[in-house]
Amino acid sequence: MQRLQPGSRLYKQMKEVTENLIEKCRRGNRSAQLALYNRYARRLYIACLRIVGNVPDAEEAMQDSFLKIFTRLEQYQDGQCFEAWIHRIAVHTAIDYVRKHTQEWEELSENVAEPITDDEPDDSDIEYSVAQVKDATQKLPMGYRVVLSLYLFEGYDMEEISSILKLQSSSVRSQYMRAKRKLLDIITAN
Repeated sequence: MQRLQPGSRLYKQMKEVTENLIEKCRRGNRSAQLALYNRYARRLYIACLRIVGNVPDAEEAMQDSFLKIFTRLEQYQDGQCFEAWIHRIAVHTAIDYVRKHTQEWEELSENVAEPITDDEPDDSDIEYSVAQVKDATQKLPMGYRVVLSLYLFEGYDMEEISSILKLQSSSVRSQYMRAKRKLLDIITAN
């Protein structure tokens, strides 16, 4: 799917429609809320699914995200990227959902060294499909999956992930490396 270019006529029209929907939502218009929901539900659902790891929890996290979005629309500032604003709310909601329902976060001390092994498969030697990666990602422990999803799929850097998850940077980096290694192990085992 090709992204719209910010200067294009279609982009400007889409932005205008979104701004109109936002203003109507601020006034409590239910049909505008439904239109906004229909426009962004799939994107937010996918972001939530990558983080929480299963369909029912992702659906619940996405619904909670929309409740937050509609109750916080006054905090949205015109001119800000609306899609980025709601995406950030969905990511944080999904992470909060994971925190409430699991305690799999692995906090490591600063002096823990990463094990180095020579029998690790080289990333470039492995060919895999999107379906294999999705399936393998779902098999990762919750903490690993969240860190991996935030870094690879959502585009957060290690410092941002550290701040979001309230973990030390070294723990986030360690979990990312372990998650990547575990993901490769799962993929190569299949």
